[in-house]
Amino acid sequence: MHHRSFAGAAMATAALIALSGCAAQVSDRDRRALDDLARVAPATSTIDPALADWTECWLPSEHPITDGSAPDDTSWRVLCRIHWHEEDGKQRLQDTTCIGDFANTPTLDHCYRWVYYTGTPRFDDYPGIRTD
Repeated sequence: MHHRSFAGAAMATAALIALSGCAAQVSDRDRRALDDLARVAPATSTIDPALADWTECWLPSEHPITDGSAPDDTSWRVLCRIHWHEEDGKQRLQDTTCIGDFANTPTLDHCYRWVYYTGTPRFDDYPGIRTD
């Protein structure tokens, strides 16, 4: 089982974003949200978090909730993809919907198993950023 401290996850996120060439596009609030997503998405998915290897998510600031369902302009909705393995080592994926708010600390506390409905976005519709 992998355990990472919040500070360790934050450093890993910043390093991976910088290596991916996205550092200029990722704000401090996105980094904070990605750190929260690294912790929350696997822990609230339908898989055993001990089997989660890494997570990637859409960039929260690029996915604000604009349909009038959010009470303010700091709310966002992203899809995350949890890369995990079965006990026999077989590699698997689990997509999850995560709704957060930059104004909250932490920015979110739960994600939900993503289910495709006709016409809804899929994870591959936008680039993902590794969170951990």
